[in-house]
Amino acid sequence: MTAQRIHDDCSGLVACHSCDLLHVKTALPEGGKAYCTRCGELLYSESPKAIETALALSVSSLLLFATAHLLPFITINIEGNETTIYLVSTIQTLTEIDNRLLAMGDIFLLLIAPLMVLLIDMLLLFRLRFARPGTTALSRQLLLIAGHMTPWNMLEIFLLGVLVSIVKLASMAEITLHQGFWAFVGLVLINLVIAVNIHPETLWRALEDREH
Repeated sequence: MTAQRIHDDCSGLVACHSCDLLHVKTALPEGGKAYCTRCGELLYSESPKAIETALALSVSSLLLFATAHLLPFITINIEGNETTIYLVSTIQTLTEIDNRLLAMGDIFLLLIAPLMVLLIDMLLLFRLRFARPGTTALSRQLLLIAGHMTPWNMLEIFLLGVLVSIVKLASMAEITLHQGFWAFVGLVLINLVIAVNIHPETLWRALEDREH
């Protein structure tokens, strides 16, 4: 059996990302969703504006990302000793206490990885929406890179750690949450909306549509 024949035979199948069960692709009505018959995981959905919506949300995420890193994040006041914290200042603090390895990890997980994911996603979605049909080689590479980079985007884990710290400090300090904090919350929420509503299968189907 040739490679082309194998591709043709498998093009009508979709595998569940949770349990790997193969399903036959079927046409869905607008707004419809297909779920795995074994575990109930979302397989794919039919949303004509999915790419446009994801692109708009990604642009919003980039603006919130810049806001969260540039504006004051949180102020802690303990008996008159007030300290205002920026996200970028956490990196400087870790460096000053001679924990360079942790500072490098902080730089990667808070700055480099999320920014790379955002920029790759935006470029990918822009190409899926506006690139000429047949010019999908770069889009395919971007989609593969995005799949490898996304697990390193752990902003929600950092936010959870911040919330735990706020709860612990609330009894001994006066805490003020600034614009950077709320921008960060908005960033995490938008990323969750994108992850829930824009399934990888939707991106691959959009890529296949641009190839013709």
